[in-house]
Amino acid sequence: MKKLLVFLMVFAMMAAMLAGCGGDSAAPTGSEGGGSSEGGNGGEAPVKDANDDGVIRVWVGEESAEFYQKICDQYVADHPDFGYTIEVKGMDTGSVAGTITNDPTAAADIYTVAHDNIGKLAATKCAKPITDQALIDQVLADNPDSFKTVIYSTLNDQQYLYGVPYISQALFLYYNKELATPEQAESFEGLKEAAEAANCKAITVTGDDGFNMSFALLATRVSDHATTVKIYEGAESVSGGSKGVSNCQGDDTVAIIRWLQAFAADPNGFKWASSDGWEADFRNKGVVAVIGGAWHFKEAKSSVGESNLGIALIPTFTLTKEAVDGLTGVAAGDVYRGGTFADCKCFMINATSAASKYAKEQELILYLSSKDVQNASYREVMNVPAYVGAADFIKQCFDEGLVTESEYSLAAMQVSMAEWGIPQPFLTGTLNTYYYSKNAPAVFRAMIDKTAYPTTGDKILEETESLDGIRHGLYLVEYLWMHGVVPSEFPSTLPEKA
Repeated sequence: MKKLLVFLMVFAMMAAMLAGCGGDSAAPTGSEGGGSSEGGNGGEAPVKDANDDGVIRVWVGEESAEFYQKICDQYVADHPDFGYTIEVKGMDTGSVAGTITNDPTAAADIYTVAHDNIGKLAATKCAKPITDQALIDQVLADNPDSFKTVIYSTLNDQQYLYGVPYISQALFLYYNKELATPEQAESFEGLKEAAEAANCKAITVTGDDGFNMSFALLATRVSDHATTVKIYEGAESVSGGSKGVSNCQGDDTVAIIRWLQAFAADPNGFKWASSDGWEADFRNKGVVAVIGGAWHFKEAKSSVGESNLGIALIPTFTLTKEAVDGLTGVAAGDVYRGGTFADCKCFMINATSAASKYAKEQELILYLSSKDVQNASYREVMNVPAYVGAADFIKQCFDEGLVTESEYSLAAMQVSMAEWGIPQPFLTGTLNTYYYSKNAPAVFRAMIDKTAYPTTGDKILEETESLDGIRHGLYLVEYLWMHGVVPSEFPSTLPEKA
């Protein structure tokens, strides 16, 4: 009876999903860079649809393909009744969501995306919900509440689990131990001191987008984690639903912008990555440090050498008298720590995958997202586990000599930065688009550079240096988040809810 109910549920959902993804299409053929694993002859093979070619294709990060192919090979060997070949391919997971929405039939049956894409993929009916109870139970038992709030979306007015977390990620600090001590790396002021001695800049970022600049936007006061910033707080996961509440116009945010403006103007302060890339800046000792993620580890290590690579929390900074002048709720001497989006990468199931694969896809995800496989993924390819309590395993690996000091720090700092961050709160595709793709990051950069916006054509912001200019810039950012367009006019007094 349980199997019958699941079948009927799947049938009903598939009718709706396939309509949004272009109908029932054959799975893609061939594989690249991943190999395959084939099951034995034991057990009863599942009954396959006409478009089911007997292969389950899986997309993971480029750095992880070889590991997951090996894991899948072993799983199929240990489960001869699985009934499918598994092919794993390494992908740039940052571009996978775009590939899926452009042509889901060209994508894998199971794919990896950052959780902030879940709403968009569910809204365009390019993903299947998770319905296997054992898998749902594992997700709910293993993951932190912060992840559990962002992996659901809505189909036909019903909320379903869509994404299965298996990797956690956050921004942290890489620094050159030849140029800075661990104590100097604890604060932006310490990095500036090191940069003065080395005649270079203190710090850069790997990009000027809304994710990488979260270190400033999501900074919180060290004493109490206070911030007035809100991003789609209370938003609904249904397309067209409430966008919730956003705010980036608080006096603390103004003070942080002022502080960063001054730090960027300092000859030994902040810089944007050069045209040759942040790697060249780091390698050529043009900067002491760079804010990045685990996916930058190989490049950072090759730039300065593992023995010189330091890894730390995003540093603290202290608000100056100039930064807080004329503001309330903040004071000179207040210490803030840079923040981050603390996210998870998830497995999702392609809506165009053959219905007869559905149960086995969920069985496979149950295994690939298990604590044991997450732990093995950390040991072998440095993927930081997503489950609650992973910090204990990470420390155990270091104590037992299974990972190097930098590999341990890589994971430990990401876990620790989760305390200073939030998951990307984009429960629908609209929220994701409005935050990232409607020019709010460009406005943020203009404020840091103290330039007009835009730099060419008709000016929306004549200047972004004065208190009034910063307030207009922050209002514009918040308005773009909430409406996706430039306001027809600005309020006569600011701050004002956008």
